[in-house]
Formats: sequence, C-alpha cells, structure tokens
Amino acid sequence: MIKKLLIPIILLFLAYFIISSENIKTISAGIAIFIIGMYFMENGFKLFSGGLLEKVLEKFTSTSLKSVITGFISTSIVQSSSLISVIVISFLTVEIISLTQGMAIIFGANLGSTTTAWIVSSLGVDIKISLYAMPMIIFGVIFRFSKEQRYIGLGNILLGLGFIFLGISYMKDGFETLKDSIDLASYSVGGFFGIFVYILIGAIATVVIQSSGATMAIIITALAGGNIIYIDAIALAIGANIGTTVTAIVGSLTSNENGKRLAFGHLVFNMITALIAVIFIYVLKDFVDYIAPLIAIDNNNYSMKLALFHTIFNIVGIVVLFPFIPLIVSMSKKVIKDKIKKASKPIYLDESNIKIPYNAMVSIQKEVIHLYENAQKAILHAMSIHTSDLKEEKDIDNILVSSKKIDTNLDDIYHNDLKSLYSEIIDYLLKSQSHMNPNQLFYIGQLRLSSNIIIKILKDTRDIQKNMNAYLYSKNEDIKQEYLALKREFALNILRTNLLRNKDIDDVETSTQIQMYKDNIDALEIQTNKKIDELIRNDKITPKMGTSLINDSTSIFNMSKNLFRIANILFVNDIKLRSLGELNETV
Repeated sequence: MIKKLLIPIILLFLAYFIISSENIKTISAGIAIFIIGMYFMENGFKLFSGGLLEKVLEKFTSTSLKSVITGFISTSIVQSSSLISVIVISFLTVEIISLTQGMAIIFGANLGSTTTAWIVSSLGVDIKISLYAMPMIIFGVIFRFSKEQRYIGLGNILLGLGFIFLGISYMKDGFETLKDSIDLASYSVGGFFGIFVYILIGAIATVVIQSSGATMAIIITALAGGNIIYIDAIALAIGANIGTTVTAIVGSLTSNENGKRLAFGHLVFNMITALIAVIFIYVLKDFVDYIAPLIAIDNNNYSMKLALFHTIFNIVGIVVLFPFIPLIVSMSKKVIKDKIKKASKPIYLDESNIKIPYNAMVSIQKEVIHLYENAQKAILHAMSIHTSDLKEEKDIDNILVSSKKIDTNLDDIYHNDLKSLYSEIIDYLLKSQSHMNPNQLFYIGQLRLSSNIIIKILKDTRDIQKNMNAYLYSKNEDIKQEYLALKREFALNILRTNLLRNKDIDDVETSTQIQMYKDNIDALEIQTNKKIDELIRNDKITPKMGTSLINDSTSIFNMSKNLFRIANILFVNDIKLRSLGELNETV
C-alpha cells in the first residue's frame, strides 16, 4: 500500500516544485527534451545502421587495443554508451566476443561518452543552438513517415539531434535566468569535503536521470550560466562517471554471468578512474589549464575546459587500467561464478538479442546446438555409451566390447529437461521473426527444423531402446551381432557429426563429405535388409526377431541421415552470410 502511494506523492511533489518556479520548469523541460533526444538517437542508429554497428563491433575487436578504439569511435558516433553496452552484453551472451574484448570496448565507450560534453560545450553554450534544432525536427518527422527502415532510422537520428539541441537551449535559458534570482555558486562548499559532496550529487543525478550525457549537459549549462563554480563542476563530472556504473549494473541484472562480469569491470574502471581523478584533481585541473590554450580553448571558457578535463581523466583511467584488463576479467570470474547449467535451462536466449536479427540468429543457433548436445548425451546413454568415451573412430570397437548397461529413461529426460528447452527455443524463435528479412527467416526456419529433428531422434531412440537392450544380451549370437552392428553404425555417425562441427574445412568439402556419408548409409541399408532376409530364411533368427530388426535398422539409418541433416544446418554454412541476406542454399 505504501509503495502504491509513494510514487503518486513523489510525482505530485515534483509537479508542484516545477509549477511553482518558472526557471525550474524551463530547466526540467530542457532535461526531459534532452533525454527524449538521446532515446531517439539510440533508436535511430539501431534502425539506420541495419546491423552495421553490430558487425563493426564484432569485426574490429580482435585485440584489446582495437576493442578500446572501436568502443570509443562507436560511442562517439551514436552518442550512447548504453546502446554499446547492450550490444556488447548480447555479444557476450552468444559468445561472439570474449569477456576481455567486451571490457576493452567498455573502456573505450567511457572515453567515447565524453564527446557529449564537447558537443554541449562547443555548440550549446556560445551558439543559438535552437536555430539548428527546428530544421532537424522538421526533416526528422518527414523521414519518420517513410516505409523504409533506414529512412525511419535517419528520421529518428535527426529528431534525436533536434531534441538534444532544443533541450540544451532550454537548460541554458533556465540556468541563465535562475542565476538572476538564486546564486547557487554562493552555496559552494570548499576543500575536499565540498568535492565529495558534489561527486555524490553528480552520481545521484546520473542514477536518477539514467544518462551521464544528460547529466553532463546539465553541468555544462549550469557552469556556463555561472550557477556553479568550475571546481564543483569537475566534481559533478566525476560523480556522473560513477553514476553510470549503477545504470550498467541494473542493466546487467537480466543478463547472464558474463553480462554481470562486464558490469563489474565497468564498476572497477569507473571507481578507480574516479579515485585517481579525486586524488589528483588539482594536478589534472592545472594540466587542463596548461593544455587548453594549446588547443585554442580560451582560458575563461570553463565549459570547454570541463569537457577537456572529462576526457583527460578518462584517458588516464584507460592508460592506467588497460594492462590490467586480464586481471579484472579474472577477478570478475571469481566474484561472479558460473551457475550450474541445467539441461532444461537455455544458455544463449537473451531477451536483448530478439530485436537484433544477427544476434538473434546466433542465439538460436547456439541454443539449438545446446539442445543437440543434451539430447546426444541422453541418446548415447540409452545405448549404454558414455559421451566421454566417444572421441575417435578407433574407440568404437572398444566401447562395444566393454560397455555396461546405463539405466536411462528417455521419457523422463524429455519431459523434465529437453521439452522445456525445446519450447523456449521455439518461443524465442517466433518472437525474433518480426525483425528479420526473408533470407534470415528462411535460416531460422532451418534452425527450427533441426530442433524438431533432434527431438524426433530422441523419441526414435526411445522406441528402439528396449529391443537394443534385450537383443544385445541375447543368447542368439546372430541377432546379437546384428544389433551390435546397428549400435556401432549409429555411434559412428554421431561421432562423424561431432567431428564435422570441429573440422576446419570449407563448406563445399564438408557438404561433399556429408553426402558421401548419406550414400554409404543408403548402401548399408540395402545390404542389411538382404542379410536380414537371409537370416530369417536360414532360420538363424525368428520372424519376430526379424521384424524387430527390420524396424530398428530402418530407424537407425533414418536417424543417422537426420544427424547429417542437423550437421548441415548447424555446422556447415557461415552464419554471417545469412545475417547479410546472402543465404541461397537449401538443405
């Protein structure tokens, strides 16, 4: 009851506070418009890039240094470190990049977020920025009516920029008039105590607003209007950096362990960087005073000097912590341990990937492989084979001789574990379809087919398990040898499927090899049927045994061919081609 009343009370109090002061109303409107602009910018780049941003982040992150640079450039362009963080977390979820690369990108994104301060300080303070806002908003609305995704994205970008500029203009006007009625600078608290107070205010403001860019815009416009003094603005900027870690932590709560580790690395980076900035605040301030004239910044232009300070202390953080990225990764793994993976729980189906076709496709592909691995383990156990024993073809004969019966209830495994995982894959797959082009839809249709085949193989194994267990221990040597041959053939084809996944050969060669395996199965099926007829005709096995053997051999050969269908879908073709709409192959 208290929680239900608390929000309306806070909103009513805020409404009264805003309405009672014209200056506060103007500033609040500016903040709100600025945040809307950031939202449109972020959404616009998602649509306009058409997945290009994701491809850039994947391609140019082969080393930690490249990752830092890529994080810096991409954040500077899209003006949203939160968007970059979301993409990085989604990449980590599907294991497209490593945790080390992800942390390096976040380091660079921290530096990239400082470009907001440069935009606000250079354009929003000395120029009538609202004049540029109106045309952008007008053309943004026009492009929004297009049916093309890219034009809609461009419209959102223009709307975002227009609203950002308009928001800065409102904040600037509000702080200038507020200065005439209230001299906030007179409330400044000196010394390190005052610095800590303003750091706390900056952190809280960023947590509440959920945007360090918006907080920096407020700080710079307040500084330009003379509402706060330079040293307090520096402290607020440091606080804003700390506040962004809370946003990252909250955003990581719904992600997997690597997403949480990324947030941990973000926290470590920002806290240590902030600590360095506080300890050397006056040294850095003097350094900024020295550098500013060299890059044509006027000595009294405190807004641009604040932007320079914001950039310099983030660069210092990167320089100091860059060599320790592996250590931070190692620490994060100790603090946030991997959960025990249950067969029924999806590993890669991150909700944040659904709206990004490339990531959604990788998520589904990897989860289907996860389903296959769990089903394969159950199938091999049903045939009394331990997965750890099946490494090379030479192992198979030893397994057949030495294997002991493993009690495996495939019905229980399906209903208690795999059915739930299968259902979640299908549900996720259906949700992701609305954001995909026809070629991408074709590919995930193939992934759906492969999951259906996996479940079918599991059920077919259940149907032959009883006969397999009975006849492998039969006193009739002929039926025993036939079922041993079937067991050997199926185990061999499972092993071949696994080796196809791990082989570093091109798609054409792999497809050729799969076709050769299928042709061998067809030839073997003909030979087996002839031999069964001969065994029945010569009274080596009873007609009942022969009927079971015919049915089970047909099932084994079909299951084997289905294994290679799965391999063709999951392991052969390069998923990147499908994400670019280049899929022409049918399975």
